[in-house]
Amino acid sequence: MPENIVQEIILISVVVALGIAIVAFSISVLYPQIILTSEEQTASNIASQTTLSVGPLLVNSTSGSLVLEVYDPAESGNVSIVAFYVPQSFEPSISLVTPTSPPSSSTFKVYSVTGALDRAEIISRIYDLNGQILYNSPLTAYSVPFNTPVTVFAKGYQQGDIIVIWVLYGQGDTFRIGYTFTGVPSS
Repeated sequence: MPENIVQEIILISVVVALGIAIVAFSISVLYPQIILTSEEQTASNIASQTTLSVGPLLVNSTSGSLVLEVYDPAESGNVSIVAFYVPQSFEPSISLVTPTSPPSSSTFKVYSVTGALDRAEIISRIYDLNGQILYNSPLTAYSVPFNTPVTVFAKGYQQGDIIVIWVLYGQGDTFRIGYTFTGVPSS
């Protein structure tokens, strides 16, 4: 009889250990994926009803500026924006273009309609709306309100560049919900 009790205790221990392993696996692997999928769906919904208005890139010899508005009447919070220059030859594949080096707060700044500098933040990882990592290095973004024009000022302009602007949204993970670009108006 004691031998059966020992075997039952061992069997119960194995079952409990397997249960703990399954729960630990679910928490460490599946739960973050479920959260990412939920955040992705929220970002996708916001992206589908958001429009971007961007003015022409006005430049002097080494810098440029433009006016941008992220419009979504159903939203009252903030989004983040990132801006960077690329050569105009990249225009046909603009949706695939990422910064070649992380744009920083010394490269571009975003100002509100009052002329105040908007709040800068560092974002380390950006996903596309399919849950794939789009950019995986720290970069500076600016938090701006929906439905309010802002001025984007960027240094480092070179003849023929266009400025690409990413609009980011996230409540945990950060997603690119839109992008736009503009260049120097032709004369």
